[in-house]
Amino acid sequence: MERKVVVLVRQAGLGRTQPPDHEFGLGMFDRFLHAVEGQATRPRAICFYTEGVKLVCAGSPVVAGLQLLAGMGVRLAVCGTCLAYFGLSDRVAVGEVVGMNDIVGLLMEADHVITV
Repeated sequence: MERKVVVLVRQAGLGRTQPPDHEFGLGMFDRFLHAVEGQATRPRAICFYTEGVKLVCAGSPVVAGLQLLAGMGVRLAVCGTCLAYFGLSDRVAVGEVVGMNDIVGLLMEADHVITV
């Protein structure tokens, strides 16, 4: 039986970076996505909340990688409250806008959660 893995994205890049290194964090997140593409087992979902929602919006350098994963069947769940807070509700380029109950449901159903 295949494990249900969910990736939780809570910031606009991979790892914690200082403002001068923000582009590096974005580049590393893009590399992370491409590494996930090549895996035999992919996450059931990638959930985005707080600053992580910025990654799914128009102009984000990782939108293409996210679109590819979505096309491979990975569900992209994006917190609608977080989008509204950052004024990004009308900028979503990829993913499904959901409520926190949906994100919590995905996390609770997962066998393993990876936070990046």
